[in-house]
Amino acid sequence: MRKWKIYFPLVSFCGSLLVICIIWGIVRGSVWNGQMEMRRLEGDESALADFTLKGKIEDSQNTWDFSIQDGKLEKNDFHMGAGMGTAYPVEQISGTWKEGELEVWSSYGTFVPAADSQVEIKDTVDLTVLKGNTHFPSDAYQEDGTLHGTTTVFDKGQAVFQLEMHASAAGGTKYRQWNYEIPTNLVYTPDKPLAEVCVKNGKDYRDTQSSELWIREAPVLVWSKERQMLYGTMTTNKYCSGSMGLYCFGPDPAEDYTSTSEEEQKMTEPFATLAEIPVSENRLVLGLEDVKEGLLLFIGEADGLTVEYYSYDGVLLGSLKQQTEKPVDGLQIQQTDWEGGRGIYVIGTSEIDDNAHYVHLFAGYWVEDGKITAVYLPESSQGDVTYGVVGKDRVLTVGSFQELWDGKAEMEEIYTLNALELRVYDVSEDSAGRLIYHGKLETDIDEDALEVLMSCETAKGRKSIQEQNSRGTTGWRRYLMVEDISGKGGETVWEEGSWYQY
Repeated sequence: MRKWKIYFPLVSFCGSLLVICIIWGIVRGSVWNGQMEMRRLEGDESALADFTLKGKIEDSQNTWDFSIQDGKLEKNDFHMGAGMGTAYPVEQISGTWKEGELEVWSSYGTFVPAADSQVEIKDTVDLTVLKGNTHFPSDAYQEDGTLHGTTTVFDKGQAVFQLEMHASAAGGTKYRQWNYEIPTNLVYTPDKPLAEVCVKNGKDYRDTQSSELWIREAPVLVWSKERQMLYGTMTTNKYCSGSMGLYCFGPDPAEDYTSTSEEEQKMTEPFATLAEIPVSENRLVLGLEDVKEGLLLFIGEADGLTVEYYSYDGVLLGSLKQQTEKPVDGLQIQQTDWEGGRGIYVIGTSEIDDNAHYVHLFAGYWVEDGKITAVYLPESSQGDVTYGVVGKDRVLTVGSFQELWDGKAEMEEIYTLNALELRVYDVSEDSAGRLIYHGKLETDIDEDALEVLMSCETAKGRKSIQEQNSRGTTGWRRYLMVEDISGKGGETVWEEGSWYQY
């Protein structure tokens, strides 16, 4: 009995260790074993020499980084416990200003009744007019739990551009702020009347909610690193008329971090209005890009897409229109910086219903020395619609397979389950593009997911790979993702999440 007492702790420890090893074996079996390779289907890998692609494979537990440079695949890093993180940005845009940093703290659109609008104002808060957008923070409520304010209903709205930006330097000891509330010339006339609910609580609290949610997301801002200035406009839809300004919000180069008495006041005019863009049901502002030498404005029309190239002073340097059979009312834009210029890749769509769009326009533009040229105009997507990197003479496309994206498709980011398809086109002589390389980056992440679940003898394990990989945010779900693609000699101008969809 005495010997048993002596060895019992050791036996217990061994038993616990065995259980831990079994659990670790199950968990470790879920870790992707790193099978990844580049497979050439046609052409020469040297066609990839001008492009650098960075990506990752990620699940709820781990992240594996990789890159393709000079046509060669490199597995760069492995992080345990760092996967599937969610980042919440605190500002929309920022840039270096003088000796400090400037940040946009908020930008959104609101409506006020248009000059010829029929208006009804109630001295009560009627949340039923907000179409479900009824959230107000706790600060909005009175001590008795009620909301005080006004409800305004009107048939036509004038868009107002709201912007707040701050700059700080020397560890925050130097500080400036700018507040804009700019009435625009944009008139919004929806099928049903507009409604605004303004809630007030004392002198310090005021919040307005609109029945039209899209207006809050309508502003588009770009920061010019070269000019150290902020530029912006608003996207529009079929209910808009009048014109929308292309604005420069400064800051004025003559300003510095010396505080002024006007800082707390809202300015009703921008630093400069570069242009007034006519808009209508068939002429929509869809996007804005800074291209180092000026600004590109994208306008969707009933029969195509127009790109207008403006100098920072508002001079129209050039305009290109791509004809289409269908309207262009939605746009995705990706920009790439090169040593000698900027490349722009766009995908144009036409809305079919609330959740479906017809994908029908693919184009690549090159901007250099104050000129814009359409260098890539393929007849169809050829399956490469996820990413496009446009150079002066070559275009790289990375994306999903054609059967996932063929005309009618939902507008959402699409990644193949376990592979990326890469194509390089020579566009030096023909804008349709001559295919000079076609390859695949292949992994076995889908097979690993199925193997793990099968080994656990679960009911899920008998389902298809597709079902395994799409069964939610928990479990062994893995993603193959592209983080960045850059051109030779250029700086990164987009990262994960900045593939813009307007």
